[in-house]
Amino acid sequence: MRKILMLLWMWGWSAMAFGQQHDSTVAAAGLPFFIDPSKKIPDFELAEKKEGTFVTGLPRFEFDPIRGFGFGGNVNLFLNDTKADPFFDYTAYRHRLNAEFFIFQNGRIRYALNYDAPYIFNSKWRLRADLVHWEDPNAQYWGIGRSSLNALRFRDKSSGITRDFSRMAAYEANLALAELAEDGNYYNDFHFHHMQQREQLYNVLGERVMLGGKLRFMFGYEALFTSFSSYNGLAAEEAFTADGEAVTAISNPTLVDLQKADGTWERFNLGGFTNSNDYMFTSMLASALIYDTRDFEPDPSKGLFLQYSHEYSAPWLGSQFNFHKFMLQAQVVHTLKRWNNNKGRLTFAGLAAMGHIFGSHINFIEMWDLSSQAEAGGILVLGGARSLRGYREARFLAPTVALVNLEMRMRFYDFKFLNQHITLGLTPFFDAGSVWDQPADMSFKEWRGAPGLGGRIAWNQSTILRLDYAQSREGRQFFFGFGHIF
Repeated sequence: MRKILMLLWMWGWSAMAFGQQHDSTVAAAGLPFFIDPSKKIPDFELAEKKEGTFVTGLPRFEFDPIRGFGFGGNVNLFLNDTKADPFFDYTAYRHRLNAEFFIFQNGRIRYALNYDAPYIFNSKWRLRADLVHWEDPNAQYWGIGRSSLNALRFRDKSSGITRDFSRMAAYEANLALAELAEDGNYYNDFHFHHMQQREQLYNVLGERVMLGGKLRFMFGYEALFTSFSSYNGLAAEEAFTADGEAVTAISNPTLVDLQKADGTWERFNLGGFTNSNDYMFTSMLASALIYDTRDFEPDPSKGLFLQYSHEYSAPWLGSQFNFHKFMLQAQVVHTLKRWNNNKGRLTFAGLAAMGHIFGSHINFIEMWDLSSQAEAGGILVLGGARSLRGYREARFLAPTVALVNLEMRMRFYDFKFLNQHITLGLTPFFDAGSVWDQPADMSFKEWRGAPGLGGRIAWNQSTILRLDYAQSREGRQFFFGFGHIF
């Protein structure tokens, strides 16, 4: 594997040095090299594209059933150059710097800086870099393996009988019930599915276009520092007696404590739970091969996106882990109907993805996302804002994961406000997915699905505001964020 990655690395740099000669004879007028016409931004989008440097950003408000109210904001600095730029018609922007800050009522915080530069220095290369700091006192852990698909099951503290709970609200209310022990203390399970997470991520990614921009080869490096600790024996944030009286309680062992003790983690070769403030280091090489014919990345109206992505971590890279993670992904976008001079449209968008992680020592948090080097980043699984929107984040988790997202994106009204171009839309959607212990077990049995309805606001085309409401068999969820989920 090491030799393959080194060969790909050397091939990429040699292609940068010699690839210009191959394309010089077919370079389009005004362009330093050939770009396929399918990559050109549609005329109706170009008519509203802003020139020069501008800033977009909004304060951001959220409510999360675990973390309470949240407040923060995103600010995007765009450098578009002018219409004289030969790449103006072929990319949403020349440079974008995104800054994000968010803090929740429970203390969850996220700071991030993201840089993206397509066709940097008028070359075939794109450069992306990310710096992220993340702390979450109530990160979710719902178990690992095919068994995570089982119903919500726990001892009913009112009857003493272990039973299934059909709704998340009733299940969590039961966990919060405190019971008086012989030592005179109250104990409860409010934090049964919680862990304290601290994370720092640094990565840089290079991307080279081929076939006129339709094919992209990507490689990069990621340094990840993670720390986790359990609530076992700590004070519970919420505890109530059966009569509804608030009391001070001690947390029982959590699910991560139980599965580490019962051999589940050993069976899946998992590690990385420090149960302290000490960080563990994951050093990774990442690569991807992407075929992309979408016409406008932030909000495409047509095109196909195919990806194979691979991440590799090993001790020779300085890592404390040893594993491989890959993903296969396909997206299709097709506009079914247009009206009002292309300002209104009805577009079908679909995604199908499958991922697998394996190795002798796996950082367990790497199971939380399907590896991707695309501009949208990895896909958090399986549940939450960017996968199964009707289920709690990380609700279903295993080494092998499959996900399907289907959306009908309708843009029905656009206007200008303070010289800003705004487009409004609605997006009905349906999400489905499942997990398995290994690829050989994959089947169409025991999938989980959830429908929903979303609102979309496109601000100067490059910034998409997303509001989603989803309903599953376990409950309902609402999300507000930036960008389509794919």
